[in-house]
Amino acid sequence: MQDNPITTQSELLSAIDAGWASLADALAQLSETQLTVPTDAAGWTGKDHIVHLAAWERSILYLLASKPRHAGLGVDEALYLSGDDDAINGAIQSQHRDISLADALAELRRVHTELRAVLDGLSDADVHKMYSDYLPEEPGEEDGTPIIDRVVGNTSEHYAEHLPWILALAGA
Repeated sequence: MQDNPITTQSELLSAIDAGWASLADALAQLSETQLTVPTDAAGWTGKDHIVHLAAWERSILYLLASKPRHAGLGVDEALYLSGDDDAINGAIQSQHRDISLADALAELRRVHTELRAVLDGLSDADVHKMYSDYLPEEPGEEDGTPIIDRVVGNTSEHYAEHLPWILALAGA
């Protein structure tokens, strides 16, 4: 969570746009080899991080459309409801291991563009609704924080979290 919490739809869009610009600019500087060959100790490449970012951003898009997040992530509901993020992330990585870098980047851009358009249509009141306002039937997810916190955590904060890992893998 940021030191200066994002509290309005306008601040949310600004944070996402700034984070996206940093991510997109950095990715544009890296070669296919840099994003697909070096791996970390867990076997992740830069491309795997790109796929991961797209999946979690898509899960927010699904949430805002009142669709189950596990479907947006492309994982089994039981796995998602287990709350084991490492297992969820491993399943996402495994499912997309053979996707091309071009397809991974295109999917990230597509999902981001779609989510950004949805967010642009939300009001301050919409981003302050609770998780259960969007997915009342999903057990265990309501934690009393407004949905804006989940959006930030799966967009601008997520980009900032993964970008250093991508750059380190790329040797940049």
